[in-house]
Amino acid sequence: MKDTAHEFTRRRFLRSSVGAALTVPWLESLVAADNPEAERPKRFVSLYHPNGNNPYKWFPNQDGPDYEMPETLALLKDMREEMTVFSGLAHFKTPQGAGHWGITNALTGYGNGAGKKYGNSISLDQYLAPHISSDTRFESLVLSRDQGVGSLGGGIRTMSFTEQGTPIPAESSPARVFERLFVEPSVTAKTRIRDLHGKNQSILDDLIGESTRLGRRLGKRDQEKLDEYLTNVRSVEKLMNKEADWLDIPRVQIDEATGKMMLAADRHDYDLMIELIYLALVSDTTRVVTFVQMKEAGLYHATSHWNKNPEKLLPAIDIWDQKWVGGLAKLAGKLKATPEGDGNYLDRTAIVYCNGHGRKPHYSHDLPFLLLGGSDFGFKHGQHLAFAPIGEERNIRGNEKREDWIKRVGDHKKTPLANMFVSVAKAMGVPTEKFADSDGPLTGLMT
Repeated sequence: MKDTAHEFTRRRFLRSSVGAALTVPWLESLVAADNPEAERPKRFVSLYHPNGNNPYKWFPNQDGPDYEMPETLALLKDMREEMTVFSGLAHFKTPQGAGHWGITNALTGYGNGAGKKYGNSISLDQYLAPHISSDTRFESLVLSRDQGVGSLGGGIRTMSFTEQGTPIPAESSPARVFERLFVEPSVTAKTRIRDLHGKNQSILDDLIGESTRLGRRLGKRDQEKLDEYLTNVRSVEKLMNKEADWLDIPRVQIDEATGKMMLAADRHDYDLMIELIYLALVSDTTRVVTFVQMKEAGLYHATSHWNKNPEKLLPAIDIWDQKWVGGLAKLAGKLKATPEGDGNYLDRTAIVYCNGHGRKPHYSHDLPFLLLGGSDFGFKHGQHLAFAPIGEERNIRGNEKREDWIKRVGDHKKTPLANMFVSVAKAMGVPTEKFADSDGPLTGLMT
């Protein structure tokens, strides 16, 4: 049972503050009172930008710290010194024409698209979660515009995958998410949950025992399949046990007006989902969140083929680009405005902004990724890191010769995007030498 001094202090405070909102300064002071030497939490968020974007209004024409921000990127101008823009990176273990299946490998660097031979591996959020979020109520939060997993043949709704490459279903209803995170179950509900846990644990024990006996009679390939199945079963058991451990620890209280608004929003609401991510982080209910802002090939699928009619389709995709990047700006702005210690919440929140379509529509090279926040982790922000030649007029300064340019920035024609994931993990205190097709940390990202 999780019953540390920290939890006792917070529980006692909550019980004496019925109907009051638990504000960030109170949460912070409670943690400090329990353990003055405790390190402040590390947090990870990833937002997915569906159907590609307008590359002419995203990719800077200059590398380094003095780059000019194109129109869409300029929506983040207030965050310029807290972010790094990338170009020339790719997941080379994935099909370079993956397009709408790019969501399946955005955080894994491995998924091979859809089809009979589909396979994947763990996503960065799930890789980090056990290390940075294990002592929160929820190890991670998986959100999307549409509930569930979707179809691997199209319309995938999640970018979070387990260690076995199994897609994790996403939640889309603000009301259900808010209730899960912040609404205290009744005494009757808690009794029902305990009873259900007991029955489920008994079923799992029998299942694991029977599977172990069966495994002794199986061949190698069948044994591997059974081991994978049992791993998934044990993951379910782990989640059940964690829910039971936290059942009697009061949830963080949110003000009544916000609660009513959230609980009335059963259908997806984009702005409320951004607000929920913020609340989940500042309440320390979880430290790991992913949000697919809309499933691939959704409402504005046609714009992802903008190269077929750029005059008509680029203006249309601009509207969506502004919406999605505007959501990122809103979340980052709220985190930056919330004090934490001698800084703010953004300082200890690394946000990876993803896209499955590169500079060329449906082509997964030169992906428009950026890293925002996490300044306390040692990122060298305020720059555009250009790794692949994207045209002399974009990269070469003045009369600089191509060979001199290569000496200056390196001939990184095949720099894996997963190198950035290695750097992020290491910077957040998770020892990592390899992730997907990485060949080391990302050059130039760390101070």
